[in-house]
Amino acid sequence: MLKWSAVGGLPQGGLPTSEVRRMTVPDSRFISRGLRIQSTVSLLLAGGLLLVGPVAAYSSIFGSLAAFIPALFFALVVTPRFGPDSAAFLRAAVIGEAVKISVTALICVAVFTWVRPLAAGWFFVGMAVAIFSGRLGMLYKA
Repeated sequence: MLKWSAVGGLPQGGLPTSEVRRMTVPDSRFISRGLRIQSTVSLLLAGGLLLVGPVAAYSSIFGSLAAFIPALFFALVVTPRFGPDSAAFLRAAVIGEAVKISVTALICVAVFTWVRPLAAGWFFVGMAVAIFSGRLGMLYKA
């Protein structure tokens, strides 16, 4: 039976090794599936927006790229750090998230500065669709 320690409510004695391994090494197929779904849905959105107009289509593509490129970077930096060394993983996750937010802001500034004409509404729709479709892709277990 596990006893609870006074430090942070963690159980003394820890978890069995099989439980720790199962929790720390995720299946990388979920991450790559999320990125594939994210890019596919973004391209489908842009293809559908060609019916509205080319400005709406490329605005949504730029918005999707503003979400996809940082997510890809984060996945490439953090995924190799999964494993038993939680300090290395946490360090990579914190640095990766900070860089991801900075790159997203940089892409948004660059697009709004240099792309003319730009449909800002479709830019943010593309960004939101890319973000949420990627999350749903990782949740779906097939």
